[in-house]
Amino acid sequence: MEKLQSDIIQLLVPYTVLSQKRREPFTREMEKAAIFCLAERERKKGGGIFSKQPVEEFAFIAKVCYPFWLVPLGETTLLLDGLNFASHTLTYKNIPDVETFLKNFERSSKTRETYMAFLTEYLNYFRAPESEIENIVDGLIVNPEFLNEFEGYLSNATQVDSPPSEMVVISPTIDEEEVKTIKKELQSLKNRLTEETNLLYKSMKCLNATTGDYIKALRGEIREIEEKLGAELGKKEETVRRKVEEVREKYDARITKISKDFEKQLYVLQQEKVKLEKKQKQLTDKIEHCEAEIKTAQITKDDVGEEKWKQELKKAKEQLAEVESELKETEKKIKEKESEKKIEVFNIKSECDAEISEIEKDLMEIEASRDAKIQIYKKEMEKLEELTSEIINKIDALVRLREASMVQFEKLGLKQKRRKCVRVHVPFYLACFRMRSEKRYAYFPPVEVNSIDASVKLKGVFGKTKIAQLLRPRSKAFNTLLNKLMILMEKNAVFRRGIDEAGAKLNVLRTKALREKIKEGLEQLRDEGWLSERELKTLRKELA
Repeated sequence: MEKLQSDIIQLLVPYTVLSQKRREPFTREMEKAAIFCLAERERKKGGGIFSKQPVEEFAFIAKVCYPFWLVPLGETTLLLDGLNFASHTLTYKNIPDVETFLKNFERSSKTRETYMAFLTEYLNYFRAPESEIENIVDGLIVNPEFLNEFEGYLSNATQVDSPPSEMVVISPTIDEEEVKTIKKELQSLKNRLTEETNLLYKSMKCLNATTGDYIKALRGEIREIEEKLGAELGKKEETVRRKVEEVREKYDARITKISKDFEKQLYVLQQEKVKLEKKQKQLTDKIEHCEAEIKTAQITKDDVGEEKWKQELKKAKEQLAEVESELKETEKKIKEKESEKKIEVFNIKSECDAEISEIEKDLMEIEASRDAKIQIYKKEMEKLEELTSEIINKIDALVRLREASMVQFEKLGLKQKRRKCVRVHVPFYLACFRMRSEKRYAYFPPVEVNSIDASVKLKGVFGKTKIAQLLRPRSKAFNTLLNKLMILMEKNAVFRRGIDEAGAKLNVLRTKALREKIKEGLEQLRDEGWLSERELKTLRKELA
C-alpha cells in the first residue's frame, strides 16, 4: 500500500451495518461465515448428465478496499472514483473576453465621440455564443443516487491511520497529486467563471454609469442652449413685436380703406338690386291679377274685357323679363365686386405677411439654430440609450448563462463542507474460483444485516435457503463500479495478477485457524436460525 501524506485523512466504511429491526450483534466471525456461505452458493459444484463438469475450487476469499476520494470545493464536497471508472463532463458556453472589452471601454470612454464609436463597434460583441467548452473531470461521480447512497456509507465511517492489514487495499489510479490537480483545476475554473460573471456585471454597471453621465451632460448642453438662445430671442422678440404691430396697423389701414371703397360701390349695386326686386314683385303681382281677371271675363263671357286683360298680361310679362334680366346682371356685378374685394384684401394680407416674415427672419433663424442643435443632442441621447440598452441586454443574457454554469458546481458532489481531502476505503469481499487454469470472480458489496423473522422462517420450511435473506446490499450504484472493476481484471493481466497475489496472501481460508473462526461464525448463524443442521454440516465439511 502506498504511503499517504500526513494531511490526507483516511476513512474506513464498515462492511456491515445493522438494520433497524436487528438488535443482536453481528460478529466478524459471522460476517466471514455469511460471505463464505454466499460464495459457496456461487461456486460451481460440477455435475452434468452426459458429460461430467469439473468442480470449481476456492482460490481465495478476501476483503478488498475500493478507493474513493472526498475533495472539498467551496460549500460542496466532490466524490472521486479512485480507479477512474467514472468521469463527468462540465459544459459551459464560450463567451468573448470581458477584460478586453473593459480595457477598450476605459480607453474609449474619455470623450463622447469615442464612446459612441466604441458602442457602435461592440454592439454585437456579446452576441449569443454558439460554441461550447467541455471540461472532462476524471473520476468525478455526480449520479444523485450514488451520492445519496455514499452519504449513507459516510455516516458509519470511522477515521483510521490505514485500513486493517487483513484487507487488500487497491491503490487508486487517481493518486494524491492528481486529486490536488483536479481540485486546483476545478477551483480555477470556478474562480474564472465567477470572475467572468463579476466582470460582466461590472461591464453593465460601467456602461450604465458612463451612458448616464453623457446623457446628463447632453441635457446640460440642451439647457445651456435654451438659456443662451432664449436670452437672445428675448431681446429680439420685443423689437420684432413692435415692428410687426406697426406693419399690421399700416396694412390694416389699407384694408379698411379698400373695404370702404368697395362697400360704397356695393351699396349702389345693392340699392339697384332692391329696386329691381321690388319692381319684380310688383310685376309678378300684376301678372297674377291679369290672369285672375281673364278667368272672370271668360266666366262672364266678357270678350272685350278678356282681350283687354290679355294685352295687359302680355305687357307685364315682357316688363318682368326685362326686370329679371337687369336683376341677374346686377347680382353678377355684386358677386364680381365681392370677389374683387377679397382678392384685394388677400393681396394686401400677403404683402403684410411677407413684410412680417422679413422682419421675423432673424428671429426664426435663431429659433431654427436652437431647435437644430437640440434635435442633434436628443438624437445622440437616443442613440446612446439604444446602443447601451442593446449591449446590456446581451451581457445580461451571458450573465444568466454563466450563473447557470455556476449552478453546476453546486450539483457536483455531496452537500457537506470539508477542509481537507479524504481517502475513503469502501470494503467488499472478492471470491476467486479456480477451475484448472481458469479463474472466475464474484464480488459481495457492503451490506445491511437483517434479523430473522417469520417470513424468513417460512422460506426455510419450503426448502429455500435463508442465508440469502441475512445480508441486503446497501447500494445498487456501487455495483456499477464493481462490474467495471471485474472487466478491468479480465482485460488487464498485470492488474489481475496483483489482485490475485494480494487476495491469496489475505485469503480468509488460508489457514486452519482462520477456517476455525469461520466455523464458529457458521455455528452462530445456525443458532440464530439462518442455517439448518444439514447446511451447517455440509459447510463445515467444505472447510475441513
